[in-house]
Amino acid sequence: MAKNLLPTKNNLLKLKSSIEMSKNGQDLLEEKKLVLKKKIEDYVLEEKELKNTISVKLKEAEDSIKKAIVDVGFDDLIDISNAIRDDDTIRIKYLTLMGVEIPSVISDEQSAELNYGLYHTTADVDESIVKFVEVKNLAIKLTSIQNTICRLQKAIEKVERRSNALKEVIIPRDENLARKITSSLEESERDEFVRLKVVKEK
Repeated sequence: MAKNLLPTKNNLLKLKSSIEMSKNGQDLLEEKKLVLKKKIEDYVLEEKELKNTISVKLKEAEDSIKKAIVDVGFDDLIDISNAIRDDDTIRIKYLTLMGVEIPSVISDEQSAELNYGLYHTTADVDESIVKFVEVKNLAIKLTSIQNTICRLQKAIEKVERRSNALKEVIIPRDENLARKITSSLEESERDEFVRLKVVKEK
């Protein structure tokens, strides 16, 4: 709303309407902030659980690969790993949460296809491959969650700035202007009343 409005009743009504809209907007921003914070809490909890799971699964994968190295030797294990097909099934899909774009990682979770020669391999080799593929799939999910948390935190900061601008600057400024216009109108009405009274007495 313009800072220098003519002190008219019409402008006062418009200003009061603008103040009401600003207050409603600020309330909505506060509600949005609360929802986003609750979402972050959910994602942080999921992140923590996933990290614990990855830690356990990674330890299992490391143990299994140590057994595989004992079974076939380090050099043969390298040759076997080179025969495993590369996984290029990761895609990004954007979802919207309270106006915030969230990247959702879509991965056709790769199962460990044993597409290498079975000669010179053992069950421990197969198990280590399966376990590391499982760790990779969990790591993809963790990365997606961490990216989401980061985006939500930035969105909350933006919402807080807008809410504070309304609460601390825009609304007080417009309310102050409304008071000045109201005072000016009341003064004009008093002057008009005195003028009419003088005219009537004459």
